Amino acid sequence: MSISIAVAGKGGTGKTTLSALMVRTLRQNGTKPILAVDADPNSTLAEALGTELGKPLAEIREEKSSAEGSSPSGSGRVRDVEDEIQRAIAEEEGFDLIGMGHPEGPRCYCYVNTLLRKSLDDLVKNYKAVVLDNEAGMEHLSRRTTNDVDFLIAVMNPTLPSLRAVQRIIKLTDGLPINIGQRAVLVNRVGPEGIPPEILPELEALDAVRLIDVPQDDAVERAGASGHDVFTLAEDCPAVAAVGEVIKTLCNGSLPEN
Repeated sequence: MSISIAVAGKGGTGKTTLSALMVRTLRQNGTKPILAVDADPNSTLAEALGTELGKPLAEIREEKSSAEGSSPSGSGRVRDVEDEIQRAIAEEEGFDLIGMGHPEGPRCYCYVNTLLRKSLDDLVKNYKAVVLDNEAGMEHLSRRTTNDVDFLIAVMNPTLPSLRAVQRIIKLTDGLPINIGQRAVLVNRVGPEGIPPEILPELEALDAVRLIDVPQDDAVERAGASGHDVFTLAEDCPAVAAVGEVIKTLCNGSLPEN
């Protein structure tokens, strides 16, 4: 069984670290091959995974949409884009990483985006698991430059502004031109006092399944602050264990109805 997971959230919620921890957990569970997709131009998924990002697909799109970058024929252009995508993949032990880069500018990209979409859809079929780290606006998903997903996870911290951002993300998914199997919300960095009671009613009213909370974990925060990747974290870290439970739930095939 294959699985595709899209992670979205406001900046600062820890979604990139959670995406990296999901890749770590899947690799440790023996799921392979895994494709990690950095679809947030401002994220640091490569750093969280301890690798370096290859050529962003946005650069390929820019090059192939210009007269100088165009191949002489349609079939040649398709092969050219596919070859460029293959070269853009950063290959690591147990997973591959590819970056989407910035959204397009004023130039016409329709044809090149179609080629990228087809090439990415074909690429994804080669992987047992795909984890996409998206920006809050989910620009790449809204432009349909990535594949359909089984699970979309909206990440928030236990604060009202973060909850508001998740509400907007979930509302945005209604208009996305892709198929989303199930939507879920994950509360990250939950302290010993739990979820503040004033936000619980709105949290429970979200049109999404609520996953297990991920606790505040000082080891994770220290690792991120010092530039260490998620693979350096100990197995008994509370956040690592919680993400393990999340992946176990997702790999069971479906979430309970919300």
